[in-house]
Amino acid sequence: MADSTAIGAGMAALGVIGPAIGVGMAASKTLEGMARQPEMSQKLFINGVIFAAFCEGLGLIAALIGFKLAGFF
Repeated sequence: MADSTAIGAGMAALGVIGPAIGVGMAASKTLEGMARQPEMSQKLFINGVIFAAFCEGLGLIAALIGFKLAGFF
């Protein structure tokens, strides 16, 4: 594997860090909103799960790009 391909694969793998932070922030804000307005808990929970799923999807895409560049696929 060429050096530039290894660097690109490593940088794509680092793209997984951003979605992990995003999931943590979505969860913390959802819980904060539930604590402030308990009557909105159901809607906040659904929105929090949707945002977490979007963040995880972006993380999986970044991981797959890293594996593809590394030559695993």
